[in-house]
Amino acid sequence: MKAPGILVAAILAAHGLAAELPVIRLDTLFPPAGKVGTDVDVAITGADLDEAKAIHFSHPGITSVPKEKGFTVKIAADVPAGVYDARVSGLLGVSNPRVFVVGDLPHVLETAANNKAETATEIAVDSSVCGTVNVAAADFFKFTAKGGQRLIVDCDASEIDSVLNPVVAVIDSNGSEVAASRRGGILDFTPTRDGTYLIRIHDLTYGGSPNHFYRLTLSSGPHLEFVMPPCAKPGGKSKFTLFGRNLPGGTPANLAGHDGRPLERIELEIDVPDRADVRVDGLASPAAAAVPGFSYRLRAPRSSNPVFIAFTTLPVVAEQEPNNAPENAQKLTGPCEVAGQFFPAADTDIYTFDAKKGEVWWVEVTSRRVENPTSPFLLIQRENADVLEAYGSDANVGGARFATASGDPVLRFEVKEDGAYRIKTRDLLGASRKDPRNTYRLSLRKEPGDFELAVLAEPPPEKKDDRSAAPRTALIRADGTTALKVVALRRDGFAGEIELFAENLPAGVTAAPAKIASGANEGLILLTGAEKPNAAFGAIRVSGKAKVGEIEIIREARGGVVQWTVADSNNEPIRARLTRDIAIAVSAEPAPVSIAAAEDKRFEVPAGGKADIALKVARRGEFKEALKLKAAGVAGIETLKEIDVAPADAKAVLTLDLAAAKIPVGEHVIHLTAQTKGKFRGKDVVTTIYSAPIRIGVIAPPPAPAAAPATAASPAQPPQPK
Repeated sequence: MKAPGILVAAILAAHGLAAELPVIRLDTLFPPAGKVGTDVDVAITGADLDEAKAIHFSHPGITSVPKEKGFTVKIAADVPAGVYDARVSGLLGVSNPRVFVVGDLPHVLETAANNKAETATEIAVDSSVCGTVNVAAADFFKFTAKGGQRLIVDCDASEIDSVLNPVVAVIDSNGSEVAASRRGGILDFTPTRDGTYLIRIHDLTYGGSPNHFYRLTLSSGPHLEFVMPPCAKPGGKSKFTLFGRNLPGGTPANLAGHDGRPLERIELEIDVPDRADVRVDGLASPAAAAVPGFSYRLRAPRSSNPVFIAFTTLPVVAEQEPNNAPENAQKLTGPCEVAGQFFPAADTDIYTFDAKKGEVWWVEVTSRRVENPTSPFLLIQRENADVLEAYGSDANVGGARFATASGDPVLRFEVKEDGAYRIKTRDLLGASRKDPRNTYRLSLRKEPGDFELAVLAEPPPEKKDDRSAAPRTALIRADGTTALKVVALRRDGFAGEIELFAENLPAGVTAAPAKIASGANEGLILLTGAEKPNAAFGAIRVSGKAKVGEIEIIREARGGVVQWTVADSNNEPIRARLTRDIAIAVSAEPAPVSIAAAEDKRFEVPAGGKADIALKVARRGEFKEALKLKAAGVAGIETLKEIDVAPADAKAVLTLDLAAAKIPVGEHVIHLTAQTKGKFRGKDVVTTIYSAPIRIGVIAPPPAPAAAPATAASPAQPPQPK
């Protein structure tokens, strides 16, 4: 089976299309896991891995040393068990991330001949094994278990960036399946007697490739299912109830999991971090960028899997059953946040609150965005009459490559008359689901709102119908400019301007002032390299500042990345996720084409006026095509005529007609973009060029001179004789 990158290259070649200017890409890091306090030899695959010299991890206690083939990863003894990002740096920058898991159990590798039950790899209870599934084959593992011991089989695949869709089964010595999962998730089983058992793993469609890797854990330790409440105020301590299996000190929860197996519960007081100290364990979808929070694991006697706890600024109220009929609706006093469950099957939860004419309330359910497989629905009623309803939101401000559509409903409710109102919520497919993990947060809020940010390195599409996608990380070449796309996920009607900042930049890189305009959902941060920078790699910080109501707030952005190369999203869905850092790289190699204002200064232009700005164009190597430069960066400027630059020209002129563009008074940063073809390292490429940022100050015209004071009228004169 061809790897996705090879397949895309073949499709591009077949259609006579050139590839994008190359940046290092990491496909696999194998094994993708190791035990804390040990060294692990890993191999990497990918593209443009020239001079790959180091693996960088999102925890400083995980380091790498190059060896003849691959790297040795060193995991310090104080690294907490968790999920981390790994990136490879080389001649062509720093790669997209791949997951590296640190656990506190022994880790082994599958044996080469384990595709038959007779040659199964032997593993021990309380260990992890890493492997790769081959096409049209299954992997087998053999273990010895004690009767009456509750065991958990957990196969990580999509959770660690793999394309594998695992089907897992436990088979007894008679060849009978005693537990199986065909939709992912864990297997929870208790052997009835001592004996030898098999675990079988294969892909749902029997696919296989180096990209079909997995980490299988066989454990007698704790496994968390969900936490209540699923949210808390940041900072300080809060009380939570954890539900799961094999919980240390746990008591029966009188509750069965989705598989019918009994759950346990423990109550704990947990330190909730401040927003600035957030660390999220595990992978999250782009939509989760709108839900800030943190991950929590039980740490003793051994680490559990993580559960996510969201941040809220509102008082948290627990759902009180029964509340599934109007006569027993739960009374709320807003603003507040309800911690509830779509459970049992076909559950409908009803709440009531008093509202006054003229008030504006935002009512929202959060469930899908935190990876719950639910389809929430919202309804507001007054005296049995429906007022407003909402299904899952399909608003997608991140675009096709970073889809932020949440599937969670939200309503803006403007109260028309005083009175009591009911809120109904349910899972539209809840009749077929009986899973206590399907928690939700019902928020009852007032304006002015809030926002969160996500950042990704994404070149603009070559054409409007471009349906391709690929993992990318920003690479700033000498004397070149690269763009980071910043997406704003706005909430509760906030539509104001957001100032953007990039900090902790490597030496030799500058960032121009940037913003997301009022009412807009995205902006660009332009990063420009010096003429002779040193090659470097770094994790930067991107933040946004805005005035929300009377309060100025700052929100730090989360990183985002496309996980796998996709040639055509009509044939294969684009998968994207959040990252643990925002990484950029600097190359001493010059940009193929550089464009900048001839003078490095701020240009003042009167409102409604015109100005000619001289440009300088530098070409290098085999990039000698004519250019069509298009202005961008502020609303209205895209109406300006494109600038034609002949192949031999090293100069051009940008004519700003502010009357035509209708750019308002104020400070603005604009840039020019173009696409060009050429050869890079002997390969035909198409690349998007960004000019260095151009600072424009649009100034108000001087006030018109005051009119001369009126003089007294002269007496009328009699007509003069001729």
